[in-house]
Amino acid sequence: MKQTIVSRLTLFAVCVALAALMTTTLAAGPRAGETSKPAARDDENASSAERRNNRKPRISVAPVLNFSDRSVLPAAGSLLARNPDGVFMNLHTSGLAAGTVVTAWWVIFNNPRECATSPCSVADLPNPAVQSSLVNAAGRIIGADGAASYGDFLAVGDTTGAFTGPGLLDPFKAEIHLVTRTHGAALLDDPAALAQQLSTFNGGCPPNMCANLQTSIHQP
Repeated sequence: MKQTIVSRLTLFAVCVALAALMTTTLAAGPRAGETSKPAARDDENASSAERRNNRKPRISVAPVLNFSDRSVLPAAGSLLARNPDGVFMNLHTSGLAAGTVVTAWWVIFNNPRECATSPCSVADLPNPAVQSSLVNAAGRIIGADGAASYGDFLAVGDTTGAFTGPGLLDPFKAEIHLVTRTHGAALLDDPAALAQQLSTFNGGCPPNMCANLQTSIHQP
């Protein structure tokens, strides 16, 4: 199963990279019949190339860790793709309790240079210089196998589903943790409460107890 997950993440990364390469190639070349603009000065060319390189889509793959002791979970992993418009994540994990609601969260440290440690930690969240933000990504009722997959795109400045903070400010500078959070047994007899469990930070708690379960860390 672990090999299958890694293979899927790798295949997805290759597809995103090829799409980015095609987009860059099409944007770079002049169209038929067009006249090329006069050549810019060397320093202008250098600065433009540097800006383009800094804004190229970037992809990272990371393991999923237990939140409490940072041990690596088997059959789990995440992929994060960054582009100028925002970030896309795909997270697959296991070892979750069947019948519970587990949400996935973007935990964003927009200015990780101000964190006390590297990578950043929960202790850095209250520091205003870090410009942290917690944004809901997705929610699931866990099946009998204890596995779950989550996928989401977060655009720059989008605070929909935000629990705290300004959302994502710069996709290429932010340190992003993908965190899974349990909301206890699914409250199936109360549709309104279940909707809160699936989409809010403390939905269902009380009567249940909420807690962070796992994290996957992507540094800039």
